[in-house]
Amino acid sequence: MKIPGHTQRTKIERRRDSKPDATEASRAEGGTGPAAQVQMSDAARALERAHAPEAPDMAKVARLRDAIANGQLKIDPERIASRMIQEEL
Repeated sequence: MKIPGHTQRTKIERRRDSKPDATEASRAEGGTGPAAQVQMSDAARALERAHAPEAPDMAKVARLRDAIANGQLKIDPERIASRMIQEEL
């Protein structure tokens, strides 16, 4: 039987709607937001820097762009595959 104007909600939706999120709970306790603070260790910061992407070499990008536009770029699939494997090791 359907009730007009009523939509069936899943158990997850009902549970999610019944629990206040962390921000609402903090505000209810008189705070302005989540109280947890996280500080990264020096080792974690070093690891983050090590995995950060390098800035692109814009001169090389320009040379490649020109070579592609002029039809001068020669693609060596074996060299590309070899480099991809080296990066993963």
